[in-house]
Amino acid sequence: MTQPTTYLPHPELQEYIASYGILEIPEGVNEPYFSPPLGLSGIIIQTINTQNNVIAKLEGEDFFTENAVVTGQVTYPVYGQFIGHVKTIMIFFQPLGMHELFGTEMSTLKNKSMTLIDFLGKEKADKLLGKLKEDQNNDQQIRVLNNFFLGLNTMWKEIDNIKSVLDYIHINKGGVSIKEIEQSCHYQRKTLERHFKKMIGLSPKVYTQIYQFKCLINLLQAQPEITWSELAVQAGYFDQSHMSRYVKEYLKVSPNSIAELDMDFINYLLRR
Repeated sequence: MTQPTTYLPHPELQEYIASYGILEIPEGVNEPYFSPPLGLSGIIIQTINTQNNVIAKLEGEDFFTENAVVTGQVTYPVYGQFIGHVKTIMIFFQPLGMHELFGTEMSTLKNKSMTLIDFLGKEKADKLLGKLKEDQNNDQQIRVLNNFFLGLNTMWKEIDNIKSVLDYIHINKGGVSIKEIEQSCHYQRKTLERHFKKMIGLSPKVYTQIYQFKCLINLLQAQPEITWSELAVQAGYFDQSHMSRYVKEYLKVSPNSIAELDMDFINYLLRR
């Protein structure tokens, strides 16, 4: 699949936004895509969509059909196709980023999407979309996005403790139990669950599973000759069958069939 061009957000926004991606599919080209769970929420905007043909499904149902949508955390792969001419801007938020910027109750968006108009309000959404479509130059569109996010009145600051939990999970590449998080981060389990669902959209257990899977795929990309048993050990799984369970859950194939997937696009997504 055509690879998106990656842009970093303004330095003041990097706490909230992991990256922007811009993908353009030429007229007459049909490209399928497959996205495993990323542990991130996002915004997806079509600034060119000549046929209104961007198809996205989750668990066999439409995930979104509109040209500008906000997507929450997903626990299943999203798949579909682009039928060009299409230009898509993808905004990948940090795990806490959407909650910090907008105060969103993230559990309400789990495995769901909503239109950008419903999320921002019609006036604000129309203004942003108008500026993005007015000039299709990539650098100009990134400036528009940076200015929009820099102009938000960010008031959601009750997240320091959760940030320390995320740091602990990331340092350990997802290979930690909830009990270890409780003990190391001094968090009561019920409070931890409540804060994760509110601010990230997933339970801490599911988030660690997705993050460990991301680390697994990044290790595989860095060491393509590694054996599956060695990879399972390095990625912190109990054994190869434990690792295979999550590969099958998030990629819908066995480890031996990974080569059948468009791993360039999947690797691009999982580097966020």
